[in-house]
Amino acid sequence: MQIKGWFDAVVALGLKVKDREARGHNLRVARLCVHIGRQMSMSASELRVLARAGLMHDIGKLGIPEAVLDKHSPLDESEWILMRTHPEMGLTLLDRIGQSSREVLAVLYHHERLDGSGYPYGLKAEAIPIEARIVAVADTYDALTSDRPYRKACTQAEARRVLVEEAGARLDTRAVGALFSALDSHVSDVNRFSNVEIGTRRALAY
Repeated sequence: MQIKGWFDAVVALGLKVKDREARGHNLRVARLCVHIGRQMSMSASELRVLARAGLMHDIGKLGIPEAVLDKHSPLDESEWILMRTHPEMGLTLLDRIGQSSREVLAVLYHHERLDGSGYPYGLKAEAIPIEARIVAVADTYDALTSDRPYRKACTQAEARRVLVEEAGARLDTRAVGALFSALDSHVSDVNRFSNVEIGTRRALAY
């Protein structure tokens, strides 16, 4: 299914994205995923999967109440339990629109961590698909370098330190290194897609 197809399918489900920053986050994650994939010498078809996975990685948050998403203080335990359901909510939504399996698995597993400390299933190491490991790195970096309701953004240097600390234990070392290579190359198009990568410039907000 092309991006336009699943975009229209999601709209047909009556789903809306209300938060402009959430839209921006998804786009940035998708772009970073593509640049990581390029540094890892992935094929054009693999880059398209990464682009779509990045765009859709948080689609399950459509099922999370705004009061939880926009909370200006740390989540309590019950709110964290609810928030951690969003990968499985994403699976449910994507199954309904017939999205292909590689993207769906990346959405479902993007919060899994190499040491098994992630969610929803506590997968470890190579049991986590490479697309999900790449989305995890891109998502973590963008989350750290973006303002959130409960905290200000880290600097790029601070974000890099966190990723270095997490590499190997929780985040994929190759993907972290590829992200740094992409950032260090000062790619002027780091915030841009090409048509060959995603097939269309129309992008799903969540």
